[in-house]
Amino acid sequence: MNRYTVNDRNIISVGYDEMNKTLEIEFKLQAIHQYFGVSLDEFVALMKAPEIETHYFNYVYCQYYFDVD
Repeated sequence: MNRYTVNDRNIISVGYDEMNKTLEIEFKLQAIHQYFGVSLDEFVALMKAPEIETHYFNYVYCQYYFDVD
């Protein structure tokens, strides 16, 4: 999965696998989380958000099952 570098104080990069509907977030604390069942629309909304971390906490973190890679 390709990840895109983002300008955020705690998130380094964000990636998305459309076939598997998996969102991957790399944090500056050297952790990578994979979120499952995430729609393409949610990925696009996250990438377009003025504050990615705020959008992540409000719409991704509490809404989707995740695993630590």
